[in-house]
Amino acid sequence: MLAGTAFSVAALGTTGDLIFNVLGDGMTAKSVSVGVTVAVGGLAAYHFVKERRGHHVDTVASGRTRPRQLPPVGSLVGREALLGGLLTLLRDVPASPGGILPTGVAESEAKIVVVHGAAGVGKTTLALTAAHRAHDAYPDGQLYINLKGNSDTPKSSEEALEFLLESLGTARADLPADVDGRSALLRNLTNDQRLLIVLDNAHGTEQVRPLLPVGAGCTVLITSRKPLSAGVTRRAPLPVSLPDEGEALDVLAHYAGRERVATDPAAALQIIRFCDRLPLALRIVGSKLDQRPDLSLRRMQARLEDERQRLGELVFENESLHACLMLTYRDLEESTRAAFGMIALLPVGRVTDWHFAHVAAARGSAFAAPDELIEVSLMEVDGGDETSTGYRVHDLVRVFAVEQYEQLPPEERHRHETRLVKAYRDAVVGLAARRAPELGAEVSAARIGELSQESAAGWVSAEQDRLLWIIGHAKNIGMAAEAAEIGEALSYFLDDISLRTGSADWLFAAPSETRPRVLAGLRRARASAAVTEGTPDTALALLLRTEPDDGAGPVGRARDEMVVARAYAAKSDYRQALEHMTTATDGLRAADDAWHVLNSLEKLGEFQRWRGRPESAERSQREALQLAERAGDLRAQARLRRTLAETLGYLRRPEEAAPLLESAVRDFRALNDRRWEGAGLYALGKIYRLLGRREEALERYDRAEEIFGPMGERHWVGRVTNARIRVLAGMGRLDEAAHTADIALGVFEQLGDEMWQAHTQRDIGWLHLKAGRPEAALAPLTYAVEVTERAGDAYAGSMALHLRGVAYRELGRYAEAHADLEAALAVYRSGSYEWNEAAVTHDVVLCLRSEGRATEADTLAEATAAANPIYLRMQGRNGAEAVPDED
Repeated sequence: MLAGTAFSVAALGTTGDLIFNVLGDGMTAKSVSVGVTVAVGGLAAYHFVKERRGHHVDTVASGRTRPRQLPPVGSLVGREALLGGLLTLLRDVPASPGGILPTGVAESEAKIVVVHGAAGVGKTTLALTAAHRAHDAYPDGQLYINLKGNSDTPKSSEEALEFLLESLGTARADLPADVDGRSALLRNLTNDQRLLIVLDNAHGTEQVRPLLPVGAGCTVLITSRKPLSAGVTRRAPLPVSLPDEGEALDVLAHYAGRERVATDPAAALQIIRFCDRLPLALRIVGSKLDQRPDLSLRRMQARLEDERQRLGELVFENESLHACLMLTYRDLEESTRAAFGMIALLPVGRVTDWHFAHVAAARGSAFAAPDELIEVSLMEVDGGDETSTGYRVHDLVRVFAVEQYEQLPPEERHRHETRLVKAYRDAVVGLAARRAPELGAEVSAARIGELSQESAAGWVSAEQDRLLWIIGHAKNIGMAAEAAEIGEALSYFLDDISLRTGSADWLFAAPSETRPRVLAGLRRARASAAVTEGTPDTALALLLRTEPDDGAGPVGRARDEMVVARAYAAKSDYRQALEHMTTATDGLRAADDAWHVLNSLEKLGEFQRWRGRPESAERSQREALQLAERAGDLRAQARLRRTLAETLGYLRRPEEAAPLLESAVRDFRALNDRRWEGAGLYALGKIYRLLGRREEALERYDRAEEIFGPMGERHWVGRVTNARIRVLAGMGRLDEAAHTADIALGVFEQLGDEMWQAHTQRDIGWLHLKAGRPEAALAPLTYAVEVTERAGDAYAGSMALHLRGVAYRELGRYAEAHADLEAALAVYRSGSYEWNEAAVTHDVVLCLRSEGRATEADTLAEATAAANPIYLRMQGRNGAEAVPDED
């Protein structure tokens, strides 16, 4: 008896150790070993288990088999929310009072949970972690089978059923011969059990359907790269998406070592981005780092830098991301592989149905390809609307797809790429035809209309990087003529995109025998880019020519005049700018060139405002806004609301300006136009300042700088910094205002921007005035007067003259004070500047009183009050103390 007991105890210990090694769960291993020892006895039971395919089963006195098959699982990192939701589902098992499960139709269905996601995203780890934690909810057992859906030879339903039925105690001799019979037996055996079945790596619905029980106490947890919802379960599948950046950092740190990652978080974050947060890639990288203490994060970052070599780095022991992806990729249709590779070759960006429609060789495959890629999780849906669904391709999948595409025969690649270049050419030319009607003859009516629901500017802006790439690629594959036509069409969207400095000459180069119209459009594009890059003389050299017939024609020459006007404005010659833009507008009106009339009116309004004619500016910009609304272009509408609001600010109507700017900023944000959003926030800050909402003004300036700073827009950062000066001074924070002015002046000096140096010097002069230092104010104010006079900026010049007149008055130099103040009044009286006129008149009256000319002062004050009610609202205003353009 003692010997038998000793044998049983020894067997118990050995069995427990062995099973612990298999299951990795101390409590489960212990309970299993006790069950086996009691029911069968010692090592004999263990050998029995080994004979039953290496999986442990627990057989009770009733003869029912209770399998415990969940394999060990690695650490689940950063998935607590997903795990919590899955555990809630798994633990929700109907109670069985008296051992009877519910039989009503509504309550008697098995629970089918599908966990799906891309290769390497962590589906199996999530599912098995949840299964282990919820195993107590399934006292009748937990079955596990790897269906090998991601391998060369997925298990058949017949094989899978054989395994499941034997695991439940069915003798091999008693197995039905066919799938239907085995499936029925599985349902019969599990109908009254609380059983968890994990079907890992399912290949498809047909493989899984025969393996599903129906008993209310059963739950089937399926992992697959496909959603598998149709025909399997009414429950929505649970997608496993990429972890966020913080969770991804946790994954890398878990495998590479937390202290190691903490020593160089910047390199760790870059590694995460190179891996695009994919858990499998992070696990491979982390494991390699852990194995190699000498391999620093910086060196690993460098090894991952080249995306062409990246997949080769993502291999460790028996894990390979390339091999993992290949198992899915090879099952795709040939047409899908080709389309996917061609799209992956394009610069990274949002993928839409349009891309598949134009890279696919046949219309049918254009619809089938995205469906197939989404089904196997090589691509995921990324928003969209009624006209165009958007897709996202994981960066490592994209790199893989490019590698596979480049292995195609050269002639096949050339065929695909020729089709793609032509598609982009037709699309951008068709969109440009809405702005340049003569291009309508260059593309079929169907192509012009196929993007009719899109904003032309929005589509071109979203596709900017790809269009620039297409121009270069077209040249490389012998399609230089198409490259030139794409460049010409793109020239009509230069206000909607951003080009790299110095790229225009290459982008808009004309091959030999370029058609005259195309040549003229390319020349204009290069000139426009030169203006944007700050080399207006280059633009003038390109466009101020004497050839009688250079391909431009009357409409082309009027469009050229627009660019010439902008070039003169960039040279701070606003007289010439206004003259040329007026000529351009007249010529475009005569030609009924609606889009360019809209754009010329927008700039004409700006130049009219600068030349001291704000009422004319308002009329021009309102007409332009109406044309933009008629054209249906949301981007142009937002831009014109911003421009009009600035003019209303000059006209002292900030209450009208604020809602225009607020809506413009919202639209720019919705359009993902960061540059114009920043410009809108800057303008809105100025309007809030005029309304006395100074804290809100500063907040808008901060948001604008957060946009412009990372973009490298130093000119805009300087303007935003300049705008803070008056707000801070108006809040009594004079020292901060002076420091801010020094920063702004430094920026504009580095940029060589004389006009904005003048604006900033004007504000520095005013700060000296406000601080009681009129002598110090004279030099910066004189600089501002001289620069604005040369430029012909009447409005800015009159502001500087006004302040210098006040400085002269404070110094007792009355003749010079009167000269400056009268010069400023002359400008303000020539336009609708009643507020500015009233403000300057107050300082003239103070000057007269300081001279002892009280009668003249009273007469002027009475006459001005009668003619201009604003004068009375400024009672007591002194230009030496007040913020220049605030009450």
